[in-house]
Amino acid sequence: MPPSGRPQDSLIRRLFVTLSVVAGTSVVLGAVMNAALGMSPWTAGLVSGTLGLGAYGMVLLRLRKALIRLGHAAEDLSAAVREPEPVLTGFEEVDRMADSLREAGRHFRNTEEALRRERGLLEVVLEALPGGVLLVEADDQVAYSNSACRQMLGAVGDPSGRLALRQIRRLVESARQSDQFYEEILRRGYPERTMDARAFTIDADGRVLVIVVDLTESRRVATMRRDFVTDASHELKTPVAAVLASAEALQMALEQDPASSRMFADRILSAALRLSRLISDLLDLSRLEAQDPAPDDLDLEEVVISEVKQFARCARQKDIAFSVRTTPAAVKGSSAELGLAIRNLCDNALRYTEEGGRITVTLDRQSSEAAVTVTDTGVGIPGRDLGRIFERFYRVDVARSRGTGGTGLGLAIVKHVAERHGGRVTVESLLGEGTTFVLQIPLAGTDTPV
Repeated sequence: MPPSGRPQDSLIRRLFVTLSVVAGTSVVLGAVMNAALGMSPWTAGLVSGTLGLGAYGMVLLRLRKALIRLGHAAEDLSAAVREPEPVLTGFEEVDRMADSLREAGRHFRNTEEALRRERGLLEVVLEALPGGVLLVEADDQVAYSNSACRQMLGAVGDPSGRLALRQIRRLVESARQSDQFYEEILRRGYPERTMDARAFTIDADGRVLVIVVDLTESRRVATMRRDFVTDASHELKTPVAAVLASAEALQMALEQDPASSRMFADRILSAALRLSRLISDLLDLSRLEAQDPAPDDLDLEEVVISEVKQFARCARQKDIAFSVRTTPAAVKGSSAELGLAIRNLCDNALRYTEEGGRITVTLDRQSSEAAVTVTDTGVGIPGRDLGRIFERFYRVDVARSRGTGGTGLGLAIVKHVAERHGGRVTVESLLGEGTTFVLQIPLAGTDTPV
């Protein structure tokens, strides 16, 4: 393409040259018409001038159409409708401008596509965040909120798109005054949620970024740990106090009443055994929480039969009918942990079933699970307590539980074992009629992870 500085590349020069040629041609044509047709000079000049202006007008009309096409190309670019189409007008300057517009349009399209990809990537990242992200415009319009934010806070905007939550609106207003602001938010309802909300002013226009983190689970875990320490201390204190008191009484009895010394020795032994069971259960529970499971392929039937033998003997001593019915069930898990869970369920049934009662242990295959069911005709559990019996140290009747030698940790251990093996434990009970516990463990080869 010739350089724009050359004369033939200048649109103005081309128009000037065209006008000069048209004018010269009109003079020559007028002279020919005067000589050949005998027209007067004025008539010949008028005719030739009209023809020249017509020719020049056609050139201008062609240029106008070229400029109109160029204008349409510019409109397409500004409206981002499509890339401007090639424009070939015969006027090199116009064609060069059209090429520049096409190149700008191509660059605009590439930039727009890159921005769209970056925005999509950013949205994927924000949607994957466990915390809530909320962007609020200066006029309190909600510009963006990720799914975690909507899940924690509910509908953050009203039908017009403006920020609707009073607590968040107050947080945003405070952040605009001090650049950043922190507040703990309590969301009522079921379940009740406690959230940490932090707001930051991100520009001079007053746009605010709000980050929300759900503290509900961490607070619950912290409360459980605090309660565990309190309950464990209380549970350990009781048998230790009994040992100390009985030891002091035994010391005095040896000196003053030797006949009573056996009674105090029995009390010390009973308290020490209870203390030993409590420490053992605490260690079992701690081990379950600290170590990853070591799964093996095993037959759950062998584990059940091995564990119930000792309880069958104890049941006969208490005049309790004890029956077992099993079927082979291949599972993937830890035989020690599963044996511990079955042992705790049988021990629980034996403790709360009175003489003349009945305990039944069954192992069945149910669809993709092996189900160990322990049913007794014991005292039963009140309905209000069924939802809490798997909590650590929870007792339906504290005095009765301590009288039977329970630690309050057995069912919590059963629940931990079930969950570590991808299963669950359920309970049904009628007060005064008995209780049924079902420990369900996935069969080997199922998709449920161990």
